[in-house]
Amino acid sequence: MRWILKTLVLLALCTAVFGGGGWFAYQLYIKPNQIPKEDLVGGKPAPPPDPSLLEFEKAMKLKSARQPVEVREALERFLENYPCSTKIADARKALGMVNTDVFFSAIPAPDKIRYEVRSGDSVEKIRRKLNTTDEMLMRCNNLDDPRRLRVGQVLLVSQTDFSVVIDRKAHMVTLLNHGKFFKEYPAASWNAPAAKKGMEKISIPAKVGQKTAWHNGTQVVFGSKEYSGSARWVDLTVKGYTLYTEGGQKPPSGIGMSPEDMDEISTLIGKGIPVTIH
Repeated sequence: MRWILKTLVLLALCTAVFGGGGWFAYQLYIKPNQIPKEDLVGGKPAPPPDPSLLEFEKAMKLKSARQPVEVREALERFLENYPCSTKIADARKALGMVNTDVFFSAIPAPDKIRYEVRSGDSVEKIRRKLNTTDEMLMRCNNLDDPRRLRVGQVLLVSQTDFSVVIDRKAHMVTLLNHGKFFKEYPAASWNAPAAKKGMEKISIPAKVGQKTAWHNGTQVVFGSKEYSGSARWVDLTVKGYTLYTEGGQKPPSGIGMSPEDMDEISTLIGKGIPVTIH
């Protein structure tokens, strides 16, 4: 009887010692490496952190510090280096705003030509020398009256090489400058021809044609008092894709843009600029 009791006590001690060691081994080495039950059922592990967030935050700090040229360069690098970032849409929007802020202002930038007004100069003479338009020259330098140029006055004009991409699926108009993203404009309304069946992935080349402005059904020109606030049209060499001011004089078919966006687009792009419709 005593022998049986001794055996039972010995077995109990072994169980306590080795069982406790096994429990600690499970907690230390096995449990941490186990796949959670919810993941085995069909859940997904948390995605790794986005490495581009830090670069985006740096660019936004430059924007807060009011360094437009520097933030423009930072956002251009961001788009080039992180095309799949979770912040790509925010970066494109921010870059578009910075680009137009720099463009339509007297902020010095590496891509701008500096011109000092001389005796006998006029807006027409200067825009010919700088290969620009009257409207762009005046708007970029906050000139209200072309007759009020002063000798010695410094004018700044950006050197541009614009092209346009129209996305039929996204209903988006994107402006490129020297092949780089400049700004994108969402359509306010869409009444342009749809892609024919089987031709959805084929790009259509075009160019900017005639540009017109309308006030109360009458065509007006830049420099007239009716031009400010007029409805703008930008015709393309492909029929049916006229860009126009939503709410104003409307073409038979085309792409309606908000008044603010159409005002920018009609100022920036000129006749003959290449357009790709896809």
